[in-house]
Amino acid sequence: MNILILEDELRNYNRLKRMLQSISPKYVVETPITSVTEAIAYLQGDKQPDLILADICLSDGLSFDALNQANTASPIIFTTAYDEYAIKAFKYNSIDYLLKPIVQEELETAINKVNSYNNAFNTDNGLQKILEIIKENTAQYRERFLLPYKDGFKIIWTKDINHIFTENMVARLYLNDGTSEAVSLTMDELEKQLNPKEFFRANRQYIIRVESIQHIENYFNSKLTIHLYGYPKIQIVVSREKAPLLKEWINR
Repeated sequence: MNILILEDELRNYNRLKRMLQSISPKYVVETPITSVTEAIAYLQGDKQPDLILADICLSDGLSFDALNQANTASPIIFTTAYDEYAIKAFKYNSIDYLLKPIVQEELETAINKVNSYNNAFNTDNGLQKILEIIKENTAQYRERFLLPYKDGFKIIWTKDINHIFTENMVARLYLNDGTSEAVSLTMDELEKQLNPKEFFRANRQYIIRVESIQHIENYFNSKLTIHLYGYPKIQIVVSREKAPLLKEWINR
């Protein structure tokens, strides 16, 4: 088996290499790849490894950038210290993970798992889902807005937002205290800038914050209506297509 290790720390690479050769002397471990640039160049070449051990953080970026660009079909084991949310995603997609410091027995079990399921799962599909989750967990989302106020500015924190509503091409932040402020951003821009764990695009006019939801009612044709704390007159309709996404978002 030809194994490629994406790792920018030589000590970790050497430790992995010793473990691999202890598991099987037949394993051929390639020279370490320490950067995204090197990884892309290698994986876009003719030679493809039988297995990739990929640390998430490399010297010039994140390994999933390289894996995504290179579009490799090689099975991947991530070596990571990421939080439980990402780890659960790895397990769900049948691509294993190893927490540092890596234990040889766990490494051997992971390799056996990859070998057993090598032809049983779609690596590209699994990788894509993992990349989306990792990006979500590593992205930098907006925490506040700096808005004009009298002769200066005021700060609006995202934690104080109840919901966002757009009308006549103007988006307004509706706050928990009942006030509102206009922002010079489109709903699409706001959706991208706000943390998707906290905010959900309910429809074309509304973005809601999860802690603002008072209750949800079934509506006709499998739609849903959302009721918000502090805004009893508002009923936000969620389409039949988006209703399952809303439930999944809330139930994380």
